[in-house]
Amino acid sequence: MFELLYTSVAPQCLSEAELMDILIKARIKNKELGITGLMIYHDREIMQILEGEKTAVKALFQTICGDVRHTSAGVFYEGNIQERAFTGWSMAFKSLDEKAVNKITLGYQGLNKALSPVNMLLESNNRGKKALISLCDNFK
Repeated sequence: MFELLYTSVAPQCLSEAELMDILIKARIKNKELGITGLMIYHDREIMQILEGEKTAVKALFQTICGDVRHTSAGVFYEGNIQERAFTGWSMAFKSLDEKAVNKITLGYQGLNKALSPVNMLLESNNRGKKALISLCDNFK
């Protein structure tokens, strides 16, 4: 199992509708590829952690690098992991705007709160997750 944490910048601010479109498509594609993860969006800045088989994760990252919605994409951390932190989440999402989060996470309601993406991050020993938490704390 492998994880890759990257950052990128959207060329322009993404609307809630654009974020919804990205998330819906990412959730479908990631499920097909066996990839799980979390995307954080704030004011054009994107941070995403992808986890799965190394070849699938690296191939997806190359696709992301070619996507016009991402500029300045770069790997922040990558490495092998013992287990996934986002099992069951083809693409979890976190935004600093909670109104947008509520709209985007429709369909994930009724899940055990202990299985929320944030709790999965907090309870994971994976190095990429710890880096992500540390960086997210700086946005608050």
